[in-house]
Amino acid sequence: MWNASRMTLLSGLSKSAVIAAFLSDLTTAIAEATARARATASSATHEEARSEDDKDTRGLEESYLAAGQAQRVADLELERASFRSLPTRSFGEDTPLTAGALVLLADEDGAERVLLITTASGGRSVQVDGRTITAVTPGAPLGSALLGRVIGDEVEIVVKGRTQAFELVAVA
Repeated sequence: MWNASRMTLLSGLSKSAVIAAFLSDLTTAIAEATARARATASSATHEEARSEDDKDTRGLEESYLAAGQAQRVADLELERASFRSLPTRSFGEDTPLTAGALVLLADEDGAERVLLITTASGGRSVQVDGRTITAVTPGAPLGSALLGRVIGDEVEIVVKGRTQAFELVAVA
């Protein structure tokens, strides 16, 4: 076990502020993706996109791209809905981790990582009070390894053939 006494605790971070930051980030991403989808859909139906011959597929390609972008908007909206329904309960020292846990991990060198266990947006990061918080889902190796753990537990994952070890230092 590493020296947890020298680790910064999560007491300064508000879980509601962290969730709000993810919601804001997703709302911005939705607005940008929606604008791109609308512009591409408009381009696909524009007169200049009409086929000049049977080999000209500009309009068709634009419509496929617009459909993909519209699907991205729908996916982002589902992610935002997932954050809105994320449990905000507090976790105690002996409470097994589940979705909604704000977690402080330390690696063998003492480097800290703050994670929010979520059901969507794995890998998305936000800044709150000068700290980077990264969403991790149970589908990711680290997210899966954290489920059911409690403060003081150590977890190991293998990434690209390399074992990484972490201690669960704090949870909120």
